[in-house]
Amino acid sequence: LPKVLSFDEFKSVKSADGAMSFHMCNGENGQTIDIIEDRKLPSLLSYFSYYSFNARKSVKFIIIDMYSPYVSLIKIMFPNAKIIIDSFHLIQLISRSLNKTRIRAMKNNKAAYNKMKRYWKLILKSRNELDYSKWKKFTCFPNLMTEIDVVDYIINLSPELKSTYYKYQELLYSIKEKNFNSFLFALNTVDNSISDYMKTSIKTLIQFKDKIQNTFNNNLHNGFIEGNNNFIKVLKRIAFGFRSFRRFKARIMICKGLIN
Repeated sequence: LPKVLSFDEFKSVKSADGAMSFHMCNGENGQTIDIIEDRKLPSLLSYFSYYSFNARKSVKFIIIDMYSPYVSLIKIMFPNAKIIIDSFHLIQLISRSLNKTRIRAMKNNKAAYNKMKRYWKLILKSRNELDYSKWKKFTCFPNLMTEIDVVDYIINLSPELKSTYYKYQELLYSIKEKNFNSFLFALNTVDNSISDYMKTSIKTLIQFKDKIQNTFNNNLHNGFIEGNNNFIKVLKRIAFGFRSFRRFKARIMICKGLIN
């Protein structure tokens, strides 16, 4: 096994329960190591028991998303491995919370419904990246405005959305800058004005905060395996799906040049 592993999952062959398969690759060069049909903890424990203790002990870092069974697996099977939470999934978690808050506010404000729906990307954008100098015409607005004017107008329509937006910006800034002290401060200064969606996300971040500290201290990421998963999705689509996991895995391995 390599020093850095990357774990992720993807939708497997056609099934009624939408089962997910486990994908493991080298975290430094993105080469697929193996694909397992089931990502549940008992199946993974059984699979990794075939590797020797010395092989598992040689792994120093494992990059994952916030899937709890992976944490349990690593604690049991990889005694020397540090867990790194991929930063993309951290941003995805808080972005979804803000977006759900916006949708709820949008449904409660029919007069501004189109404005809140149309400019959702601006709301999710880092505030530091919003333009505040170029005045232009925005659809749904009668006057010339800047990007930051549009965002401020929308978030001021709902106190809950406004509070959630600024908490999102705090967390987003600390993740992008890899500032763990700022991240902890954002987690520990939560008030009741933010949405329940963001409160739930913050609880998840607190649960994983020691692993997130490893993320901030390293430049490792899950980008390679996400690219591999996109390749697998395209392969499955152009084949119009697979019924047999064995054939599906063989096709992936052949296309990746891992078997002849």
